[in-house]
Formats: sequence, structure tokens, C-alpha cells
Amino acid sequence: MKRSHPFISHFAALALACGYASAQAETLEGMLERGPAHSVLWAVSPESGDLIGQVFANASQAGRVILAHCLPSLHCVAEGASSVEPPESLTAQLSFSAQPSGWWLITQALNAYMQPSLPMRERQLPTRHGQLAVTDEHVLLFNGRPVLADPPQIVEPAPQTSPAPNTAPNTLLERVSAWWRGWWSHVRGKLLALLGRTPPQTQAPTPASLPTAAAEAVQGNSALHIVAHFELEKQDIVLLQDTGGTACPALYRFAILTPQGIGVTPEFGTCSDIAAVTLDETHSGLPEPIVTMNDSRGPFEPQEEQQLAHMLLHRFVLRHGQVQEVPTRH
Repeated sequence: MKRSHPFISHFAALALACGYASAQAETLEGMLERGPAHSVLWAVSPESGDLIGQVFANASQAGRVILAHCLPSLHCVAEGASSVEPPESLTAQLSFSAQPSGWWLITQALNAYMQPSLPMRERQLPTRHGQLAVTDEHVLLFNGRPVLADPPQIVEPAPQTSPAPNTAPNTLLERVSAWWRGWWSHVRGKLLALLGRTPPQTQAPTPASLPTAAAEAVQGNSALHIVAHFELEKQDIVLLQDTGGTACPALYRFAILTPQGIGVTPEFGTCSDIAAVTLDETHSGLPEPIVTMNDSRGPFEPQEEQQLAHMLLHRFVLRHGQVQEVPTRH
């Protein structure tokens, strides 16, 4: 499977003025890929669709600001930035996961921050195996029937329809970042319990099981949205985002659709709504959806712990029907 690039919907145009490279302050953004000496914000030109590499030296003023506030594989916004056309001697030695159509060199940035970059935010989605919809009460429906979460179920599919356009994001795959584990999972479970929410789990959906009287419908807290859709060879994979409150802004589920029906995973995540989804490729060539997000602390946690968690990276992969948190290293 060929690797490609993420689409960045809002890309600040770079320009030359008066016959020389401009140093005018602007806002630049893109997906961060970190390298040993230089890093890059990948963006796509809205005019041409070409991949643009906005490179910076890690030890430069711009690099210190960006890397202090942004994590790899997540969408980064650099404010008050200046950029120039880089020399060929620099671009010739750059080695990243892709070769862009053009390079710019970021020389300055006053501030940087991460923001969500999920490709969709829909309440209805036609798939090859049936229609997904979210009601006004934030309940997930498959072909007009509620999807049950405990245990996952198989719902009778609709007749085959023509494939819907693939709305999955194109991606770069460079995921080397900090792996952190500790007592927060215990604290988070208590916090979610106080909020009346089930702590995220990582079990697999039970295959081909029937609904039971005790099963509950998949339902969002403040909202439920369809935020990504992958069409694989035999399955449609849909990512759902359950929007919560200030203490836990978002949790996630995968829905797996086949000709036999639908199954959903338990909720997972760190409570962060700063997330990106990509399609990775295993050693055997099989694609795996991966959700990358930073860590999160509730508003009642110490400010220092909130800031520390904000710069810790987590990755969750759907592998053989199971959601697993996979380690990263920084």
C-alpha cells in the first residue's frame, strides 16, 4: 500500500516580495514530522494540491518554540512565523518520509500550538455495507436500528450499494515520540466514574454476537460524530468521537462494518480531542487504522501535571478487531 500525505485544509500561502525572500510574519501550519537535526510541518497547497515541506532547524528559535508545543503526527500551528526560500545545500541533505514539491525554511515563530485534524465531522455516512446515522439524542444507528455497545452485535446489513467515496485522510507515517505510562490511568478511571462515564477499555468487539437485554446502545455524551472512514478490502472502518465535557473532552470507538453487519469497540483514548487518524501498513502489508493523540488531565489536576500531560503522545491501533495502545518513544 502506498503511503501518502495528510490533507491540511487551511495552509497559509508563502510568497516572495520585491524580488527577495519574504520575512513577513504569518501563520503556518501542518502535520509535524520530527527529524534528528531538522523537522518539518507538512502542508498541502490549496491551489495546486502539491505537498509543501516547511522545514526548520530543531535548535533554531523557531524549532525551540514549535517543538516545545507540538508533537509528531499531530497538526501544529505556528503563529508569528517567518519563512524564506531555503538553499539547495540544505534541501539536498534533508531526509524525511516524503519528498515535497517545494520547501520553505521557517526562521522564526512566536508561538505554536496543536489542534485537532480529524478528516470528518458527520452525523450520517453511507458505507458499502449500510447506512450509519446519529440521532438528535446522540444514539448511533445502523440501517435505522440502534447499535448496541455491550456486547457488540451484528445487525442485519442493507442490500449492497455502490461504494461510497473514500474519505479517509492521506497520511505521512512517522510516529516516533514519547511513551509514558503511570498512575494516570487509575486516576482517569476514577474521574470518568465520577462523571458517569465508563473508563476506556481496549477489548475486542465480540464477533457475530446477538443483542441481549442488558446491552446498551452506543450513545454520545454531549455529542457523537463520525470523524473518519476507511474502506478496506472486506471491511469499512469508521472512527466515532464521543464528545464529553471539560473534564474529558473526547473518547473514541471504532465501528467495523462487514457484509454480516456491524461491531463496535469499547471506548478508548486519553480524553483529549487533539487527535489525528492514519492508516498504517504492517509488515505483512495489511493496513491498520491508528489514532494518535496527546495525553490529557482534568481541569482540577495541578497545572504542572496538565502541561506535562499535554506533551505526551499516545497511539491506539485497531489490530485484528482489537484496540491496543502501542508504545512510542521520544
